[in-house]
Amino acid sequence: MMRYLSLLVLALFLTGASVNDARKANEAFENGNYEQAAELYQRAIEEDPDNARLHFNLASTLHKLGRTEEAMQAYDRFENLTESSEEQSYASYNQGNILTEEDKYKEAAEYYREALKKNPNDPDARHNYELALQRQQQQEQQQQNQDSNQDQDQENQDQQEQQQGNDDQNQDQNQDQQPPNNGQQQDQQEQEEQRQPQPQPTEMTPEEAQNILDALEQLERELLENMKKESSETQSTNDKDW
Repeated sequence: MMRYLSLLVLALFLTGASVNDARKANEAFENGNYEQAAELYQRAIEEDPDNARLHFNLASTLHKLGRTEEAMQAYDRFENLTESSEEQSYASYNQGNILTEEDKYKEAAEYYREALKKNPNDPDARHNYELALQRQQQQEQQQQNQDSNQDQDQENQDQQEQQQGNDDQNQDQNQDQQPPNNGQQQDQQEQEEQRQPQPQPTEMTPEEAQNILDALEQLERELLENMKKESSETQSTNDKDW
């Protein structure tokens, strides 16, 4: 759990023309009226621009309003204006808190480290520094796992696309190698038959036809005579009764 440092002791800057604005700004801040407090601190800074603690309290107010970039800049101005290492460590500490809220743990750890360099005995800075380092390691591990998963997903997608390409190529080759269908084969066969010379019927003369008829009649007569002869031989054999 992060630990915060908010307003510094304000009694030291309540002098000069900024007294009224500073007091009103303190009251507004304590009551949660951060917009009013920021406006009043800025007016007080216009009257006393070198007052370091006005810049610190403005930074704390801007942080409450979520204006983090402006808050970081106000803390930097505070560090430049104060000569106290301990007070400078306060700014670095709170800047580390801002970055931690934004999950920028690596940058936050650097600010906590700066706070410890300026004030080595600050237990809160040490606590938050160790916490930021732990979260930084967790964040980096999660990022590595995410990158690894993305790389694996991309590799799987590339393999699927390559396999799909191979399947499409094989399909195209199979289509090219397929024989023509039956209809195409039949058409080709008919076309080839039409191209081949067809046998022409031979014309027969009347004499050739008569000769063929005569030969058939002679053949029939010979067959009849042979049948009668076989019949006679069969009857002769059958008459003997043993």
